[in-house]
Amino acid sequence: MAGAAALATIAVTAGALAIGSAAAKADTTGIFSDDLSPRIAAASDTNSVVLGVKFSPNQAGNITALQYYQGPKDSGITTATLWSASGAALATASVPTDRTVGWHTVPLAKPVALTKGTTYVASYLATKGSYAVTQNTLNAARVSGGFSLPANAGVFTYSRTNAQPTSTYKGSNYMADIVFSPTGAAAATSSSTPAATATPRPTPTQTTAPAPVNTPTPTPTPTQTATPTPAPTAGGTTVLGRSFPSAATTGVPTGTALTPYTGPCTIQTANTVIDAKTINCTLTVQAKGVVISRSQINGTVYSDSAGSGSFTISDSSVNVGNQAGTGIGDANFTATRVNVTGGNRSINCYANCTVQDSYVAGQFTDKTGVYHESGIRYNTNSHLIHNTIACTAPDVAPDAGCSAAITGYPDFDPVTNDVIQNNLIMAGSGGYCSYGGSTGGKPYSGQTANITFTGNIWQRGAQPGSNGQRVCGWWGPITAFDTAAPGNVWSNNQYDDGTQVAAAN
Repeated sequence: MAGAAALATIAVTAGALAIGSAAAKADTTGIFSDDLSPRIAAASDTNSVVLGVKFSPNQAGNITALQYYQGPKDSGITTATLWSASGAALATASVPTDRTVGWHTVPLAKPVALTKGTTYVASYLATKGSYAVTQNTLNAARVSGGFSLPANAGVFTYSRTNAQPTSTYKGSNYMADIVFSPTGAAAATSSSTPAATATPRPTPTQTTAPAPVNTPTPTPTPTQTATPTPAPTAGGTTVLGRSFPSAATTGVPTGTALTPYTGPCTIQTANTVIDAKTINCTLTVQAKGVVISRSQINGTVYSDSAGSGSFTISDSSVNVGNQAGTGIGDANFTATRVNVTGGNRSINCYANCTVQDSYVAGQFTDKTGVYHESGIRYNTNSHLIHNTIACTAPDVAPDAGCSAAITGYPDFDPVTNDVIQNNLIMAGSGGYCSYGGSTGGKPYSGQTANITFTGNIWQRGAQPGSNGQRVCGWWGPITAFDTAAPGNVWSNNQYDDGTQVAAAN
């Protein structure tokens, strides 16, 4: 295609990525998370180019503003436009000069009504190039923030004047977005939208990748005798001079007086705070900024990756019980010092999540012989930092038992942008103790990128594996990590005796 070489020649420019601090309106949303930042802050391409995103809303509503990401060298942004699929300009707004790095919002003179299921394009004209971009993130069709994006939704057109962008390159996200009010929301019927002036984009509206409906599971692991997870000491677990979380250092702090939770189990009020409660239901989070702390959840807590919910949970215990279920999931959450037990999967980090300083183990015994169990599954923008992760469910014929302590399979989209760092991965957690995101035969095999495994420790365990060596799982500590995938990093990973662990494809 024309200009491919220019788009491929890129250079990262360091700089603080400032984002506005205004609170997001509850009645508006966008396609991407408001705290999304580009991997490439300034492309070396300096041609005049129109950059945008192709999308269709999954419900009717109105666009009240357009958004773009201002990079540190992107000095020529002049115009923002909403296009129909046929190329008609539905709304255009001038962009005043503002070099503040981060997201900016350009209000439209009046809202533009969008039809459910109809395709539109939001774009901005960067007359001097040097735009912000992230490649290989929009390769496949997906749902994000209540909008359907086709494969290669990021579009561009080289032009000195405003024009509808139509070309694509390497699944790039050119950091264009919208402000959308569903039909019936207050903002959607407002007739007093201010004149166009670039303002900082609110933070954070976390909405991204699609939630899986039926999660495929890996090939069943061979029947084996589970290696019991060692009991942690009162102050945590120490391995190679490093301290890791335990059941004693996570969960509800000792001495916390809990009272029954009487609020709704489906949370629809932004910034709801739940502290020091016993919660006997599944919490479904459909609002932004929900905070759960020092609480015992006898059930699960969940935020849909295709919805607008986000939450933090800290110093809390989650007990799924003797049944199938995922303790914490699926997207847009931060879990700190949590202790998760029961269920068939402790935590699912499907998109935009962080699990830190936490302890997961004690998954349920599946007497039906059906469920493949795991500690934490990761997928996109997942950060697993300084946790103790185990899968301790026993094998039950014909198929039940642990797949791994850490799993990552390219079933629904590529496994990308993940950090697995400074974790203790317990022995006896399946055929392998961890998966690296590139499992062959899956729909998105070969598209893995930017996965970092660094500073982790795998426990060898007491039971010899398939090769007679103590290697954490039956076959080994790790599989399906593609060292040749773009951005993948494998560094300073060890067994608990100090021996280096090699990456394994």
